[in-house]
Amino acid sequence: MSLTEAPASTLSAFAQATHIALQDVLSQALGADWRVEPGSPDLPAIARESSACFGLLVTGVVSGQAALQLSQANAALLGRAFVGDTSDAPAEYGDEQREAVEELMRQVFGLVTTALQASFGQLWIEVDRAISVAEPGQRDAFVLTSASRPSLVCELLVSSDLANSLAVVEPKPAATEPSKPAEQASTPPPPVTLPQPNPTIDDLSLLAGVEVEVTLRFGHRWLALRDVMNLTSGSVVELDESVSEPVEIVVDDRVLARGQIVSVDGCYGVRILETIAPQPARP
Repeated sequence: MSLTEAPASTLSAFAQATHIALQDVLSQALGADWRVEPGSPDLPAIARESSACFGLLVTGVVSGQAALQLSQANAALLGRAFVGDTSDAPAEYGDEQREAVEELMRQVFGLVTTALQASFGQLWIEVDRAISVAEPGQRDAFVLTSASRPSLVCELLVSSDLANSLAVVEPKPAATEPSKPAEQASTPPPPVTLPQPNPTIDDLSLLAGVEVEVTLRFGHRWLALRDVMNLTSGSVVELDESVSEPVEIVVDDRVLARGQIVSVDGCYGVRILETIAPQPARP
């Protein structure tokens, strides 16, 4: 049975959230309008020997393993488009393309995690290349389409333990307002006077011309003072992040976005992959 045929539950919500997240991330990252079309029940499975499989570890209110799978040729096309490679040479599925598509999948399942947490409680989805689902308990085959790019056949494979875990979890109850006594219900509330905004504080257009320093941060490393004093020309300081992870765009010690380093007319640049909402100041 496919996920789209399953009863309305977390199981089908998992597939639906994946479809929506794929549409949003690919449309934003690849500069085209992508849509998910359900596959027919007789859509052939993707051959494992020629597949690109992105394992998923799900923990929290539900637990188990899953995988998003597509052909290596299609994964290579996605990876090349993500890094901005517009060459006409045949796309090869190598480490660079896999890392690029893995970054896309981290963004996709970050959105899926947020969507499912809102409805079902605390759960986390981690992209893990060591995971594969050899005998899925559920299979959702679908097609990603775009007017400007070839269609991509994908499979969402859910292990039996995750399928069973998803099938029994219940949505969180919707928050409802407490009922009011009848005598209070018939009394109109007093008018509320809203404070007028202070243009010197709330009108951010007044500050639009102020220049701020933007810093790209590749990673961190704590060093003992003796190690800092021993640094010489040629020393290598290893950071705590790998070269495949996005860099952080920092303003006033706050991370506002993450992105990928690119070359623009011989200079360094950064392609924004993710923006981060500013956190409210602590009292």
